[in-house]
Amino acid sequence: MTATPGEKPKAPGLLDGKLSPLRPLRASGNLFAFALDVIRAVFRRPFQLREFIQQTWFVASVTILPTALVAIPFGAVIALQLGSLTRQLGAQSFTGSASVLAVLREASPIVTALLIAGAGGSAICADLGARKIRDEIDAMEVLGISPIQRLVVPRVLASMLVAVLLNGLVSVVGVTGGYFFNVILQGGTPGAYLASFSALAQVQDFWSGRSRP
Repeated sequence: MTATPGEKPKAPGLLDGKLSPLRPLRASGNLFAFALDVIRAVFRRPFQLREFIQQTWFVASVTILPTALVAIPFGAVIALQLGSLTRQLGAQSFTGSASVLAVLREASPIVTALLIAGAGGSAICADLGARKIRDEIDAMEVLGISPIQRLVVPRVLASMLVAVLLNGLVSVVGVTGGYFFNVILQGGTPGAYLASFSALAQVQDFWSGRSRP
């Protein structure tokens, strides 16, 4: 806000457009409108298959290693906590099934969503921001090319595909890490740990965890 000669400058207020209380609502509305534009653009042709494949590899390359490293402590914590709890209750034979159920239904979707949004989302935002700074998006609009269809849709679909694949990776790494910590550190029985997988966890739990990210 500029001040007239002889008048002291004032701090921006809540209703002058800079700190308006409607700004969060406006931003939320723009986000939902953007999501609707993306959904409509998914069914338009031509589909950018080459961009989709490149972005799938890009998102996977920046998220696989962090996801695997984060999944190990998740599986270890679950196995250690459930191992001590089942030992106190006299149900140590159910440690494997409880760990698998916790990893499949809870830990795996959480880790996948955090890493896709954190590592993959930040990399995508950096790429699109750099294109905006270089005026590439404005140039595409001048040429009549939809930036949402050309740039956003392939990245959204690539993130969805990588999320499903990473969910499976987190499940495998988490269960393996839980097995190692339960058997090696807590002295659990390997046969009982593996044999109890199907005691609590069912196929429906597997598909439920796959659909959450």
